[in-house]
Amino acid sequence: MGHLRDMGMTYLQHMRHAIYISILLFAAAACCLIHSVVPFVFEKTASTIITHLSDNVISRQIQR
Repeated sequence: MGHLRDMGMTYLQHMRHAIYISILLFAAAACCLIHSVVPFVFEKTASTIITHLSDNVISRQIQR
């Protein structure tokens, strides 16, 4: 499993992190969907989540 070795993670650590990212992406998608119907709610929520995820991925790449 070269990917896990490259990431410096065990299988369970990788699974936990991937699930965390998936949950945040689902949350961002739900916010976008709700925002499309009710434009005055979740105005910046999805963008904030995506920015957080981007920062998280970039910081992990720098750490390697």
